[in-house]
Amino acid sequence: GDFWSTLGVHPHDADQLNDEVLADYERLVLAEDKVVAIGEIGLDYFRDYRPRDLQRHAFLEQLRLAKKLDVPAIVHVRDAWDDALDLIGRAGNSKVILHSFSGDFPAARSSWERGFYISFSGVVTYPKNRYLRDIAGQVPMDRVLIETDCPYLPPQMYRGKRNEPAFVVETAREIANLRGLELSEVGEMTTRNALTLFGLSSAAVGKV
Repeated sequence: GDFWSTLGVHPHDADQLNDEVLADYERLVLAEDKVVAIGEIGLDYFRDYRPRDLQRHAFLEQLRLAKKLDVPAIVHVRDAWDDALDLIGRAGNSKVILHSFSGDFPAARSSWERGFYISFSGVVTYPKNRYLRDIAGQVPMDRVLIETDCPYLPPQMYRGKRNEPAFVVETAREIANLRGLELSEVGEMTTRNALTLFGLSSAAVGKV
């Protein structure tokens, strides 16, 4: 089927990362065609469920693994942009997805100038997030991805409901409106970006 997986220890569970977990991740990425990235990994200074030094250690170790295996790192960042971008730079990763992007414009520009992908979720449709729409209107389209973050963060028209993968079309529609593009164009561009980043062929995922 048209499903792929990723492996990662989230910053909320940073204390769960150890050498055995890293070895398992390496083995699975190398052995399974369906495992295409390391993530969701990163830093969360908003929830702060784990000590920040532990979060940084777990993040850096997994960034280094992603670089070693030459697969993308899917990165979660909340209230920790300076540290996160510093650690990505220290590890030397070039294949990076900034998942459900929530940073400011300087963080966005710094990221796309490094060749990272900025992924937008339903949050970009929320009326209060004008700053995020400004970013979504300016990111180079070859660096844009869209996502659901299901079951969380449904688009505005579905607020209060469980998010579903099908709702990603509303995020795409918002970006199309912001950029003066057709919905189909955003779908084609973001699909092409994902295929390129994850090293998949269009034939592998059926009709695009």
